[in-house]
Amino acid sequence: MNKAFYSSPAFIFILSLFSAGVASAQTSDISPYSRYGIGDLQAQNSVLNFSMGGTGIAYHNDASTPFFVNLKNPASYAYGFVPIEDSAGTGGLKMAAFEAGLQDNILNLSSQGQSASSNNAYLAYVALNIPISRHFGIAMGLTPVSTEGYNITTNSAVDSDGVPSKTIVQNNYQGTGGISKVFLGAAYAPCKNLSIGANVSYLFGNLTNTEDIIFPDPNAFYTLKAENVGIHSFSSDFGVMYTLYLVKNLEHPEKNWSVTFGATIAPSVNLTANYNILTVSQSYSGINMDTLQDSGAVGKIRIPMMWGAGITIKKGDSWTFSFDHTVQNWSQFSYFGQTENLSSSYTYGVGIQYVPKKDFPKTYAQRVHYRIGYSYSLNYLDLYNTPLIDRSFSAGIGLPIGFSNAYEHPAVINIAVKVGSMGTSTNNLLLENYVQLMFGFTFDDHWFDKRKFN
Repeated sequence: MNKAFYSSPAFIFILSLFSAGVASAQTSDISPYSRYGIGDLQAQNSVLNFSMGGTGIAYHNDASTPFFVNLKNPASYAYGFVPIEDSAGTGGLKMAAFEAGLQDNILNLSSQGQSASSNNAYLAYVALNIPISRHFGIAMGLTPVSTEGYNITTNSAVDSDGVPSKTIVQNNYQGTGGISKVFLGAAYAPCKNLSIGANVSYLFGNLTNTEDIIFPDPNAFYTLKAENVGIHSFSSDFGVMYTLYLVKNLEHPEKNWSVTFGATIAPSVNLTANYNILTVSQSYSGINMDTLQDSGAVGKIRIPMMWGAGITIKKGDSWTFSFDHTVQNWSQFSYFGQTENLSSSYTYGVGIQYVPKKDFPKTYAQRVHYRIGYSYSLNYLDLYNTPLIDRSFSAGIGLPIGFSNAYEHPAVINIAVKVGSMGTSTNNLLLENYVQLMFGFTFDDHWFDKRKFN
């Protein structure tokens, strides 16, 4: 008889993990540069993207598992089909892919002979890619957009009625918070080798900045100023991919050569934000002398358009070479109608992945995914006429779990490391040397496939 088979246990298991990831998602950042704009911008990276220099605009899954979730281009969601002969005569399996990743940032700040270190770990992303049919797939997930975290203390002399004073006051500046997004995307392949996709995202989060002015005189008052911006708004982005086969050998697919071109665009968006400010003048004994509060102001934060282009070259299922470039004109950024002195940001990335023998390997080492990458970025900050450049090298490894057969629910433990620096210690600026670690796992399962049992 004919019986429809669905992987209900796997479905419930993955959705429970996804829900737990969304509920517990949080980000953390310690960088004085995050006080500008909307904070320290976070690249939309899965572990795969992270370990290959942040590339992925032109990357999609091939014809054999394991499948990964590519956060760089929504057009990749259409590639979740394994073309094999099965009992139902569908021509293959629809393989859903679930991923989650944790990131640990080890940061060292240095300037003018002084240095400080920090270590912060957080949930980097959670994502689920579901193929609905051979040519259509959807995806959903949670990723950070930006993070803010800094604690700066300065000392300065104050003037009284224009007369210089020797009184030194202490200014403490602190920032916390971040913006995250939940996205739902879809991709469709209208013809062979071409796919188009789109994401609709809901952005949410809070950015809190405080300033303390402390006088050394115990009889004086100190002032606390706290600003909070809450963001709840929608955005969208779009992508396209086209694959051209340079060499196609049906008998020996390992000899195939293909090149994929990819492009993405995220239109400019005006985020709706609530602005609240609280100013308190207080004595050292805790007596409030003056309190000013302005709550409920609603305004817009304009995020400029971003576009990217990439190219990926593959030799069979073994070698992958990826190149990406993205641009975003931050001079068009505005914060509640006010512009900031920001510049265009540019990012260049290159990545390589090697899998010795993905299909029918003889040893475990032949199934392992080996990855390396390099990234060069020009930050949107240009302080004291000094551009801030971010350079990093990355490497990673994907360790398969279980069998390589598509029916056996392939899974992969992904480990990646990135070492780099951003900024400079000249012109009274900060040099950030960092080591970033990312740990994640990928779990594939075939859903919505009808099988025939006798």
